[in-house]
Amino acid sequence: MTAKNVNSPFGPGLPALYIVAFLSGISLGLFNPFISTLMKENGFDDIVIGLNSTLYFFITAIGSPLVAKILRKIGLRKTMMAGFLLMGITAPLFPLTNQLSAWFVIRGVMGLACCLYLISGQTALNYFCTAQNRGIVNGLNALAFSLGFGVGPVMGAFVYKLSPQITFLLGSGLILSGIFVVYFGLPEKTIKFQKPDFRIIKKLKLPLQGSFAYGFSVATLVSLYPLYLLEQNYGVERIGYIFGLFILGGLISTVPVTHLSDKIGNIKVLIGSVVVVIVSVFGLSLIADPNIVPFLAFISGVGMSPIFPLALALIGSGVTVDELASGSALFTSIYGAGCTAGPILSSIMMTLLGTQYIFSLMLILFCFFLLTLVKYKKPSSGYNYLSETTP
Repeated sequence: MTAKNVNSPFGPGLPALYIVAFLSGISLGLFNPFISTLMKENGFDDIVIGLNSTLYFFITAIGSPLVAKILRKIGLRKTMMAGFLLMGITAPLFPLTNQLSAWFVIRGVMGLACCLYLISGQTALNYFCTAQNRGIVNGLNALAFSLGFGVGPVMGAFVYKLSPQITFLLGSGLILSGIFVVYFGLPEKTIKFQKPDFRIIKKLKLPLQGSFAYGFSVATLVSLYPLYLLEQNYGVERIGYIFGLFILGGLISTVPVTHLSDKIGNIKVLIGSVVVVIVSVFGLSLIADPNIVPFLAFISGVGMSPIFPLALALIGSGVTVDELASGSALFTSIYGAGCTAGPILSSIMMTLLGTQYIFSLMLILFCFFLLTLVKYKKPSSGYNYLSETTP
């Protein structure tokens, strides 16, 4: 096999992982909003619905170390397929009951299932790519997930009018099809995984910090920004338009930006992305002009969406192959912690200081992340985050 083929972003195993990411995005975009809708229709208040959603991210965060152990015992493919099977069996049970306790149990199991295929997929992604294409591979994977996440709600909204049960069965069928994609499309590889070592946290300071900031910010935007816009007298359709521009900005920027990182290095590109996020989000905090807000939302999407795949790519260039499982587990755990903390802490800031401070904690996190990136120095030996730059 030629070097060109080896470094192709569509090399062995990678197309299957992109399809898996697309299916994962569809299931997440389909299950999550309609679980909330179903609970609302059954008379539960927003706090209970929020707690149910928080449980999903919380289980994803605390379940990551367990998944790392499972990965080492049964391997990437079986772990991924086990996650798909567990999600596919559990999700359709949600509309079959209206018992709150059962819904919390089901949501917790769904969080564990997501954790299984998410961590194994991220580990496989960094294992099957090379130092020369790590950025673009992670970018394509993020793009596939984002496309699926966008398609899921649209597809679910159409089917939900017919029946909630059919909606969840559709999502289940899609996620179960991932088993066949993995079985036939992902090569079997024997990978040695190192036992968890907390010293790895120091090695992965940059990607873990980026993962937390990204999870914190996205969860805050999705959960609380609509409330802020409503207070600014925006209509529901206008809010949907603004969020659509945010997603569009991410879809347009992710692949070009991550491809650029393969050319000039992850650190330089991450610095640029974080600066764009800080400037645009700061603008959203200060400017209420309805003609400027949509533009700032688009620009914030351009800067924010590439941060997740760029940070994930740092895992692959920051650890040895044997440490990928532990690194990916930590990355997902910290991301889940950010998603859990974002809405809660930001809502406290809004309550204490006013809604205009919705983005204050987010901006602080990204400013600290930017400072860490700027102060980063290339290690004198061993793995480093600039190793993905093409000679």
